[in-house]
Amino acid sequence: MNAESCQRGKIYYWSQLVRLPTVFTVIANVSAGFLLIARGPNPLSRWAIVVLAGISLYWGGMILNDVFDLETDRKERPMRPLPAGNICSKFARMIGWALLVVGILLAALSGLIHSDSVVPTWLPAAIAAALAMMIYFYDGPLKNTPLAPAAMGICRLLSFLLGASPVLLLPDAGEPFTAKYVIAIALGFGLYVMGITTMARNEAARDVSASDWSHNLKVGLVVTMIGAGVLAFAPQTAPREVVWHLSPWLHFPILIAMIVYPVALRGYRCISAPNPQKIQLTVRSGILTIIPLSAAVAVLAAGPVWGLAIFALIVPAFWLGAKFPVT
Repeated sequence: MNAESCQRGKIYYWSQLVRLPTVFTVIANVSAGFLLIARGPNPLSRWAIVVLAGISLYWGGMILNDVFDLETDRKERPMRPLPAGNICSKFARMIGWALLVVGILLAALSGLIHSDSVVPTWLPAAIAAALAMMIYFYDGPLKNTPLAPAAMGICRLLSFLLGASPVLLLPDAGEPFTAKYVIAIALGFGLYVMGITTMARNEAARDVSASDWSHNLKVGLVVTMIGAGVLAFAPQTAPREVVWHLSPWLHFPILIAMIVYPVALRGYRCISAPNPQKIQLTVRSGILTIIPLSAAVAVLAAGPVWGLAIFALIVPAFWLGAKFPVT
């Protein structure tokens, strides 16, 4: 690799490397966790910083994903920025690790900023550290194992909890997650992403048979729908005194079902005749659907204004999705 190719890549290549369209799913997911507890973006400083922490951790994970997959991508995805030499792999590795560290530091700051309504807490730092560790395990040791989809699901679960952590009210007992519905909603997102990740397994591999693709799609679609089901009914585990803007018994489950229906339909159609292009489109749809799912949680907890604000992230996500790869 020549010296010129080891200079920092253009914005286009970095945007491709971090899968720029999907960052809006992280913004939506982290914000949904925050809004679930705070019922609005207050305190604003904690919300803004924890979102930045989520973005930093996500981008660090995306970069390190390609760093770890460099040899595989040289065979299966030679036009990706690293194997094509558009970005220096050593420089990308340094930036990836730096972003994970910055994400942890920003998360710590989000819990310590002074607020009259929320006590200082190191919980965001602890969750961010756990998330960074799980990102490493997914990108590295677990990538080619059956545990990889579960690791990715845990990453998304922790991402949601990261959003909630700066404003999560600590009970007298000192246990931060006694609210079952918070864990249940996070688990729903985690299972949903675990299923999508299973569907995406080996989607670009040239030596994978149609039966292997079909197996991954079937298992992944089932897990995805289970995750959506957990998410749909999770608010019903909340105490009776919790006030929702939608009925958790009727309107919220129906809304979730309407949101995931296109993903289920695409997945079902893809199972019958799988190929890399159809799988990528199905996975792309599934990933970007995290935005309206997060918007549904925002509507439930904070009302339609903030739900629409989260849902609006779908516009730049789809616009950029036409220019940059999602998977």
